[in-house]
Amino acid sequence: NLAGEENSGDRAIKTILRRLCGQTRNGACPGVERVLLADGCRLTDRGLQLLSRRCPEITHLQIQNSVTITNQALSDLVTKCTNLQHLDITGCAQITCISINPGLEPPRRLLLQYLDLTDCASICDAGIKVIARNCPLLVYLYLRRCIQVTDAGLKFIPNFCIALRELSVSDCTSVTDFGLYELAKLGATLRYLSVAKCDQVSDAGLKVIARRCYKLRYLNARGCEAVSDDSINVLARSCPRLRALDIGKCDVSDAGLRALAESCPNLKKLSLRNCDMITDRGIQCIAYYCRGLQQLNIQDCQISIEGYRAVKKYCKRCIIEHTNPGFC
Repeated sequence: NLAGEENSGDRAIKTILRRLCGQTRNGACPGVERVLLADGCRLTDRGLQLLSRRCPEITHLQIQNSVTITNQALSDLVTKCTNLQHLDITGCAQITCISINPGLEPPRRLLLQYLDLTDCASICDAGIKVIARNCPLLVYLYLRRCIQVTDAGLKFIPNFCIALRELSVSDCTSVTDFGLYELAKLGATLRYLSVAKCDQVSDAGLKVIARRCYKLRYLNARGCEAVSDDSINVLARSCPRLRALDIGKCDVSDAGLRALAESCPNLKKLSLRNCDMITDRGIQCIAYYCRGLQQLNIQDCQISIEGYRAVKKYCKRCIIEHTNPGFC
C-alpha cells in the first residue's frame, strides 16, 4: 500500500519486489495479491509492466490518478494477471479501454468483478463496448465523470454484463432517458444505480428503471431536476426494498414523500437537499412510517422545528443534516 505524491511508485515497487523475490529479473512473487497505489503515488507503464511480470497472482489492484499509464501497459497487466478481480484506475486519464493482448489461444475473457473508471475522461462509447465484451463477470462498475460516455455506450452493458449489481454514471451529462431504457434490461439483478447530475434524465427514464429493476436498494438521482412525484410514486410502489435514496434538487413534493413513506418503510438514508417543495407534512410522514431511518438530509429545505421534532421523536437513531441554526 503506497500513497502520496512524494513516492515514486516505479522505484518503490522495484525495491520491494527485489526484496521479496530476489535479484533475478524474472523472479516471481506469487504471494503478492493486493497492490494499492493512491493519493498521487507516481506510477508509469514501466512500473505497471514490472508488476505484471513479477506478480502474476494479483487479484486486487488500485492505481489511482496515475496519469501516465497507457492502454498497452494495462493490456499487459490483464493478459498476464489472469486472476485479477478488482481494478480501480480512478483518474488514469489516458486509458480509453481495457482489452486482452491479441493472439491468445484460446481467446479468453477477464475475471474482473469490480471496475472503477471514475474520472477516466478518455473513456468513450467504443471503450465501453470493448470493456463490456471483455468483462462479462462484472458486478460493480463505476463510470463517474466519464464525460464522453453516452446512451450509445450504455446499451452494451446489459448485453454482456448480465450479473451487474452496482452501476454509477453520475455526472455523465450526455446520458438521457434512452440510456436508462437500456440499463433497465439488467432487471432484478441491479441493486445500486447513480444517475446524479445527469440532467437529461427525467421521470420517463426512472419509471422504466423502477418497474424493471424492482429489487433496487440504492438510487441517487440528485440534481435531476426533471424528476418529480410522478416517478417517485412508481419507484415507491415498484421498489419496496429501497434502503437509500438521494433526490436532492429534484421536483418532489410532500405527495411523493408520502408515497415513499407508505411503501418503503425500511428506508435507512434519505437526502432531500434543496427540495424546496417539501414541507413539515412530508417529513412527518417519513418520520412516522420509516422509523429505522438513520440519515436524513434536509439542508436548504423549508422545514420548521415541527418537522425536525417529528424525526427526533420517531427515528431515534437518525442523524439529521440541516442548515437551520434554530434546530437543537
